[in-house]
Amino acid sequence: MQVIMNNVLKLGRLKCRCTLPKAFSKTTLSFMIASSLASSLQAAPYLLGSQDKLKITVYEWRASTSNAYEWAALSDEFTVSASGDLSLPLLGEVPASGKTTSELASTIAELLKNKIGLSKRPDASVEVSEYRPFYILGLVSKPGPYPYRPDMSVLQAISAAGGMSRLTDLGLMSYEREALVSRGDLRLLNAERLGLLAKRARLEAELQEAASISFPPELSDVKNSQEISRILKEEGLLFSERRNALRSQEEAISQTKLLLTNEIEALKSKSQALQRQQDLVSKQLNAINTLMSKGLTITSRQLSLDQTVSQFESNRLDVNLLILRAQQDLSKADRDILDIKNRRRNEILTETADVRAKLSANQEKSDTSQALIYNSEVKAPQMLMEQSGEIDRKMTFIISRNVDGHLKSFVATEGDSVEPGDTLKIEKKTADNGSIPKLLEPKASFLR
Repeated sequence: MQVIMNNVLKLGRLKCRCTLPKAFSKTTLSFMIASSLASSLQAAPYLLGSQDKLKITVYEWRASTSNAYEWAALSDEFTVSASGDLSLPLLGEVPASGKTTSELASTIAELLKNKIGLSKRPDASVEVSEYRPFYILGLVSKPGPYPYRPDMSVLQAISAAGGMSRLTDLGLMSYEREALVSRGDLRLLNAERLGLLAKRARLEAELQEAASISFPPELSDVKNSQEISRILKEEGLLFSERRNALRSQEEAISQTKLLLTNEIEALKSKSQALQRQQDLVSKQLNAINTLMSKGLTITSRQLSLDQTVSQFESNRLDVNLLILRAQQDLSKADRDILDIKNRRRNEILTETADVRAKLSANQEKSDTSQALIYNSEVKAPQMLMEQSGEIDRKMTFIISRNVDGHLKSFVATEGDSVEPGDTLKIEKKTADNGSIPKLLEPKASFLR
């Protein structure tokens, strides 16, 4: 402020026609400059936004009882939604984003008065119980979201995130430990992948009803590996067992079909024999009927032969019914064989789809593990070495802030204020005062 005051006094001594009144002393000028600076440096009112938690209290003074009545339904904590609104009982959605707490309190009171039909507005107060977070990333110990505190500076935000990241033996050991864990995960994923490849080859052989499994070169070329040999042996045994089980079911049904076929042939022979006997008896009955018409035989003989014909007819119908039932069972046996094959095919297709999905997930995890290994063993230590001894002298602070619906970024200093919702990025300066390039992950095939 002293520098500014001196500059102003120098302006007064410039050769110009402007003169200060005699009563306008140096002390008066200093006071006016200080007042102007204090006025310009006053903190702007806090504007509400998404994720702010607000404590709202609504009450009204009832002169009849000389008591302040609190509206319990509206006196609670509420969170500003992603759309910038508050969902309040009785009022519904109330716009809150971009308003101060006093403006929001006035809006709530006015809405209550108009909606309920009160003669005067109730009193409402709004207090921020929890500010929306800000985010910090880059060269800090613990990047991530952090709760906002009023009048927070960039330096305080960095302190909340554990300070600047440092090159230490412990840090290098943590990267080495992460690389070891990632390599262990990669070995497990590789073993899982080999098992899935063998299973897929076995399922394809079952689907094609092949006599043996045709394993991919990735497996067949490394049979000397004990683990690969075990996988191939297990899949081969499982293939044989499932094929034998399917054949056993088909053979059992085929035996049933053979028995039913033989039974049908026997029943047909029996039906033919009954038909022949029935024809003979029918001839005798016709002869008796002729004699009866001439009065040469008795009625009892005719009745006996008639009953015999009826009996043969009934027996032949029973045999024909048994033939139909046997034919139905034979058709059912054919359907059973077809159902077994279709059910087995559906199971194979379902397992194949599951194996395909697991292989895809396995590939994604393997690529991620390889990228983590590369970052932990190469890029991260390299960056830490570059930062060693320079992290305090060559840092740049970039704040990204939503201004009127647009994301704007600007370079800040340690004393600049951080607002809720801001993203503070700590980077190393380059020769052109820009930020260091982003860390690019290697391709998945880099470490294969």
